[in-house]
Amino acid sequence: MDRHGSYSRRRYRDPEDLEERLEVLKRSDAVRVRRRRKRRSPVIPLLLVALLIFGGVYLISQAFGGGEEAGGETARVVIEEGDSLSEIAGKLKEAGIIGNATLFTLEVRLKGAGTDLKPGEYELSRSAGTDEIIETLSAGQPVQVYRVTIPEGLTLEQTAQVIGEETSVSAEEFAEAARRTDYGYAFLEGARTTEGFLFPKTYEFEEGTTARQMVNRLLEQYLIETQGLDFEAAERRTGLNEYELITVASMIERESANDAERPLVASVIYNRLEEGMPLQIDATIQYALGENRERLSIQDTQIDSPYNTYQNRGLPPGPIASPSLGSIEAALNPADTNYLYYVIRPGGGEHFFTDDYDEFLRAKAEAGL
Repeated sequence: MDRHGSYSRRRYRDPEDLEERLEVLKRSDAVRVRRRRKRRSPVIPLLLVALLIFGGVYLISQAFGGGEEAGGETARVVIEEGDSLSEIAGKLKEAGIIGNATLFTLEVRLKGAGTDLKPGEYELSRSAGTDEIIETLSAGQPVQVYRVTIPEGLTLEQTAQVIGEETSVSAEEFAEAARRTDYGYAFLEGARTTEGFLFPKTYEFEEGTTARQMVNRLLEQYLIETQGLDFEAAERRTGLNEYELITVASMIERESANDAERPLVASVIYNRLEEGMPLQIDATIQYALGENRERLSIQDTQIDSPYNTYQNRGLPPGPIASPSLGSIEAALNPADTNYLYYVIRPGGGEHFFTDDYDEFLRAKAEAGL
């Protein structure tokens, strides 16, 4: 046999072997064809899924907000305590912030934020997306805080006016609460109102704080500020209880804004009380009149009022203002003097003190009074 013959015999030993080989090759080609078909088949389903996702996103985007048409428009929505997710969605829909309450509710639940939305008053853009709405409502509304400064020397009514101007509590509400004395403080025993104990300071009140809570906060501050003062020792020296000492302090506060002079004014008050002289404190007349007149007339000093210290001897029935800590300290620790009189010096700001009536009259004339 030739070379080719023997080679052919080595590859194909006999016709049956050749036929078997051909059959194997056919089956192999069929498998490859099927495999190629399986690789191409996912293309169409993937396209369909993509179209569905795109369509869903488009529908949801159309369901929330006003899109470009809403522009920069905003709407106000009030979420009440206890509102359900469906109720919140309804309010957003009514305000024009979302287009479909059901889809909004569904998406919020899918995001697991259904219980995160907080009550409050919100200003939302009508073009806001769901995520922005969820973020805003989940953060909650910042609590409104009112910062209020109560100046020294204000009366109860004047303090109420400040509260009414600076907070959401009306002056009438605060004044009504401040006229009550049932706050549980020992220093209010026997007091007619909280006049004199509404401590002057800067306070911060959150929205929703009631008038009674505000009054209590000012009373609490009085207790804090005066806890280091020895009222019992002052009572032993003067014979006056805490309420009466604050009455003295309130007159000192209204008579002089000069810290160095306050102990001197206190000494005049105690000296006149000891002598049985009318105190003749102008600030008590102003309190009785309900206004701060620069100069009092003879008629003013004759007003029929228990607060008229020109006509009545002794202390007035109660404090006439909220004294500063300096005035309270002066009432508890007066200067040791014989002074019975004082008058404002020309130019104002300081007082002239004396125990001589004629000297007092001369100083008064020099001041043009």
